[in-house]
Amino acid sequence: MKRRLIQFCILIMIVQLLIPVSAFAFDDEWTLYNTIPYTSAKYEPSEGAYLGAYVLQEVSINNDMTLFNQMVGKKHVTYFKYLGYGKPFPIDWVNSIIELGGIPHIAWEPNNGLDSVQDDDYLRQFAQDAGAVDWPLFIRFASEMNGTWCAYSGDSTAYIEKWRLVHDVMEQEAPKAMMLWTVFTFPEEQIEKYYPGDEYVDWVGVNLYNVVYHNNNRYLGAMEEDPLRLLDFVYDTYSARKPIHITEYGVTHYTTTDDTYYIDFAKEKLSRIYGNLLTRYPRVKAITYFNVNNVDADNGVWANRRINNYALTTEDELIRTYSDLIKDEKYLSEIEETPEPTLETLSFNYRYFTHQSKLYVDLDFYTNNLGLKIVEQDATSVTLSDGTTSTTVPIVRSYKKRTFYNRYYTIQGVPLRRVADSFGYNILIDYQQKSILLK
Repeated sequence: MKRRLIQFCILIMIVQLLIPVSAFAFDDEWTLYNTIPYTSAKYEPSEGAYLGAYVLQEVSINNDMTLFNQMVGKKHVTYFKYLGYGKPFPIDWVNSIIELGGIPHIAWEPNNGLDSVQDDDYLRQFAQDAGAVDWPLFIRFASEMNGTWCAYSGDSTAYIEKWRLVHDVMEQEAPKAMMLWTVFTFPEEQIEKYYPGDEYVDWVGVNLYNVVYHNNNRYLGAMEEDPLRLLDFVYDTYSARKPIHITEYGVTHYTTTDDTYYIDFAKEKLSRIYGNLLTRYPRVKAITYFNVNNVDADNGVWANRRINNYALTTEDELIRTYSDLIKDEKYLSEIEETPEPTLETLSFNYRYFTHQSKLYVDLDFYTNNLGLKIVEQDATSVTLSDGTTSTTVPIVRSYKKRTFYNRYYTIQGVPLRRVADSFGYNILIDYQQKSILLK
């Protein structure tokens, strides 16, 4: 990615000098990039994304990871397993993943509530067992807490306290374990209050799905939802600080809601997400496909969730589509050692607009990606600073549709050219790739 950006910057620098950023209409498919000094997380690949899959409830392939790899034509490097808090460390399953050269990913859920999580013999033994394998592990503790469907939702203070406890014990006993903090894609407004803090999180994860209908309700259509928009909030909020793991992605190709197959819908959504991650979302460093037919799934799927078939392996067309999408060598099949500190490419999508022929980008881009601080802000302007230089620029508000439940983003637009000039950035534009690089 970094090499590609340097190449296109050289090619279009002359064009950029002739065509100002304000002279072009930007549609929703443009991406802004910048680079920052960066220290990688544990086992974070320097470039590309680990391929992952969940197959343990898919009866059509006998829950077999090796068979899944054979069917899609490429080895995956991480697989996950749900595990209730209180259950022993799943050593046999972990060893089966290690034998494949993969990273075991344990979705560890305190389904009896947070009071069950104590610094006790169980937690210590679990962590010691995790450390004894001496191998990278993803520990996805208490995920989707931002929703209302988990026994550990509702009390963010207690949640953070327990998360930090588990993190500290794992850090002591299992230093190769990666604490993976995972949310569901919505409700977004609940996400940030559950974040335990950068020093307590190794990777940030998000679960997102494309379905035809929400909640088994034919009046809650979801076919227009864009998987990239479902990713944006978590990506924009955390990717400058942490690698992003799409810990569950699934797209339905059959639903009992209307007893209809949607093969083309599934192909479109697969292409949208797997075809764009490597270029437009370079901070996504892992993606795990949820390969389960919930309609006929093995033990573990509640009756009221037997609605959607997400299993690629039940449809030849979807196997071919997925196989073609993951052929890119940057969809990784091997574990990478943690790289040395380097420059990392960040990106920002969707929350921008043109106003009076100028490009305005949401304030989050300047604070999260460029690292600028807000010194002062009112309804019409904001003062930004890098610690040495400061500038005051106008805020223009606009709106863009989110992809679920007909809600909208309020965009606090700040003029890109004004900020870039104030802080010494060059703006380099690749019109063919729809890319803008601040350098």
